[in-house]
Amino acid sequence: MLNFVLITTAIVVLIFFNALYVAAEFATVASRKTLISQLAGDGNPMAKLLLPIMENSRSLDRYVAACQIGITISSLVLGAYGQNVLASLLVPPLEVVAGRIGVISGEALATFIILFFITTLQVVLGELLPKSIAIQYPERMALLLTIPMRASLAFFAPLIWLFNGSGNILLRLLGQEHHEGHGHVHSKQEIMILVTESHEGGLLDDEERQMLRNAFHLRDLTARLVMKHRTQIIAAPAASTLDELLQLSTETGKSRIPLYEEDIDNIVGFVHVKDVFRLKIKGQDNLNEIMRSVVHVPESLPASAVWSTLKTESQYMAIVFDEFGGTAGLITLEDLIEEIFGELLDESDNERQIMYIGKHGRRRLRGDQLVADVNEYFELSLPEDAADTLGGLVLSQLGHPAKLGDQVTIKEVTIRVEEMDDLTITEVSIDSPLLAETNFQVHEWEVPSEE
Repeated sequence: MLNFVLITTAIVVLIFFNALYVAAEFATVASRKTLISQLAGDGNPMAKLLLPIMENSRSLDRYVAACQIGITISSLVLGAYGQNVLASLLVPPLEVVAGRIGVISGEALATFIILFFITTLQVVLGELLPKSIAIQYPERMALLLTIPMRASLAFFAPLIWLFNGSGNILLRLLGQEHHEGHGHVHSKQEIMILVTESHEGGLLDDEERQMLRNAFHLRDLTARLVMKHRTQIIAAPAASTLDELLQLSTETGKSRIPLYEEDIDNIVGFVHVKDVFRLKIKGQDNLNEIMRSVVHVPESLPASAVWSTLKTESQYMAIVFDEFGGTAGLITLEDLIEEIFGELLDESDNERQIMYIGKHGRRRLRGDQLVADVNEYFELSLPEDAADTLGGLVLSQLGHPAKLGDQVTIKEVTIRVEEMDDLTITEVSIDSPLLAETNFQVHEWEVPSEE
């Protein structure tokens, strides 16, 4: 009875150490360094011990090596111990069984049974179970095992030095450089997958998920896709009087007014309405005193670079020029911010992205809405190379000037002209069976139905 207890205890202890090192390796490698850093900053003593290991690639390399050495030693000892000790107990009765069978010896049968038994225990209890727990609770397990692993690092130090050194020498002989470190470096696509998983897991709400997606989407946009088209620019001749500028500001609600000479392709600066008021109060009328320089950027410049340019120049807006040097449009910090946070509406705004939600899945949108945005929000596949906006897409499909009621069908999406300003399509509606099937989220776009 005593022998059975000792043997069982020895096997349990060896499997325990195997499980400990497996859990420590998977937990530490899978742990988020940002969370461990936050816990260390909050005063968690285990996090303070673990953080230096995770921040230093050489220390983390030694940590993983200690885990692997511990797993190897415990596995070898468990196999040798089980074979030698358990075999002496199983061989005598199995010799009787084997003698009756007459095909295999009792020793061979005992070896097979012990190997199967030990391997099953080690794989299930010493490998799979601790690995699953460590992956499910990486930070918790890594912190829990910090003290045992620090002791193991000291105990296995000579072996770590020997084996790591031998491995590095072999790498050099093979012409390979040893790159230490186990850092978490994620591509843009991987980060978006993490955002989606966090949203599905309830850690991010719909708006937070959309803002993160928009922030990455900003890198793919150019000034041409974000700007207000030249036809939407509220500008004034540089020879305008103060009263004319104040009247224009009152009528449009704009506080910054670009000034041009001859035509809008030659914008020379802009004035702020507060400066116009100040000049008028002083009884002066020289616009050159208050006219500010304006930044010019090419329409092909990435939106993120436009943001950097405006910050560097301490400017709020920039004039976008096309390949011929003419004015293509105007872009502001608000335009860039809206690409991340969605449409920002104040008391002076009178526009919506979606005018109303109609029956049978029909959505009504502005004609200058980007096709790329419509595809993203509604999960459609309208062509983005034919035109930038919905209005432009309709015109490219019609092949002639549009009129009210004209409609085109593209990839199961019907786009109908609802409102126009001269030849410009200002509002369209879209209808498609795909809209009813798609569970889309368009929080900053949607307004209550008017139908």
